[in-house]
Amino acid sequence: MRLLTAIMVTFFFVSACRKEKPLSEKVNVGNLPVLVLNEGNFMWGNAGIDLYSIDSGTLQSDVYSKVNGKPLGDVLQSGSIINGDVWLVVNNSGKIVVLDSQTLKEKYSIAGLGSPRYAVRVGDKIWISDLYSGKIQIRNSDGKQLIKSVHTGAWSEQIVTAGNDVWVACYDGWLRKFDASAMSVSDSNYVGKGLRWIGIDKNNHIWALASFNDSGYSRLQQWTAHGKKLKSFSMPLSGYASSLCMNPGKDSLYYIAGGVYKMGIDDEKLPTQPIFSKPGANFYHIAQHPRRNLLFLCDAADYVSKGKVHLLGSGGNEVRSFTAGIIPSGFVFY
Repeated sequence: MRLLTAIMVTFFFVSACRKEKPLSEKVNVGNLPVLVLNEGNFMWGNAGIDLYSIDSGTLQSDVYSKVNGKPLGDVLQSGSIINGDVWLVVNNSGKIVVLDSQTLKEKYSIAGLGSPRYAVRVGDKIWISDLYSGKIQIRNSDGKQLIKSVHTGAWSEQIVTAGNDVWVACYDGWLRKFDASAMSVSDSNYVGKGLRWIGIDKNNHIWALASFNDSGYSRLQQWTAHGKKLKSFSMPLSGYASSLCMNPGKDSLYYIAGGVYKMGIDDEKLPTQPIFSKPGANFYHIAQHPRRNLLFLCDAADYVSKGKVHLLGSGGNEVRSFTAGIIPSGFVFY
């Protein structure tokens, strides 16, 4: 009897252990997939990604942990397609996780990056901005080898490129231009403290958006590639703006200032009315799909509960919405 009891106890113990172990699952990437990047809470380690299909309207939640059997990490800052793979920049974990774009299986990770923000391919190299180091890391094409660290002197954010020119938004207010071949700063232009978001229009003009709570302003500027300021718009704290994106034709831009605003690149005044607003919403990030006439808008809710994603037509009409993970804050479009 004691032997039978021992066997039964061992069986149930092993069974319980097996149930607790996360099992890998397969995902259906499907047609026109979009990865929703869920930032998660700082120090909670609850970042994740959801997989959304535009054509079917289906959502697969928390797919990284389901496929890989482990959590993604702490604070998912950004993501992009590089070398045909999905690159996820996990800020507070100090790493970049590289996934197979079809299976979402982790291929490898790049650790020891400090506090990375964005990763962009520039020619045959990867440029990585950083929160604390005051430097841009330039790595080889798979990101595994550091080639050079370039001094910025400040927290660096979004990176955009055109030909041999690389622009980096720095939070100290400076829009820094780099020569990609020389891997060095070639010009700097001051926009305003809190500079984080930049984009390039069809004329290769740079749009830069800075917002700084302490001074109570947001500032949107347009610059030529040669450092000439073309336009400058200021707005009060009540219009605190964030998350600049260009449309696929690069003749209009969108930004968030309570609601969603649309502006043509030739406009001489800021828009006075949002194209979309929603009482009680906490809009956090906006991006437009490169091949579909759809805006993807993140609603971070209360920063603790699950957030939402709103899909809008280019004119601001809401097409649909769905529930995402904790603090949806970006997208990867295939």
